[in-house]
Amino acid sequence: MKIPFSTWYTIITVAAGLAFAAMAMTAYATGNNSLIFIGMGFFMAICMTMTSVYAQRQQKARKAASK
Repeated sequence: MKIPFSTWYTIITVAAGLAFAAMAMTAYATGNNSLIFIGMGFFMAICMTMTSVYAQRQQKARKAASK
């Protein structure tokens, strides 16, 4: 069974959000506030990368449709 890209996009973004939430809760419990910034950077990097990949795929599809 082939999973569409939009499903992978959602799964990866949600997993990154859950990882950020876990790091934020760990930071809250331990008092190590640097974990919040590490988690935030990780989440932002994943979201920006996935958005870029998604936009590239849309642009490629748009170019193919216009030919």
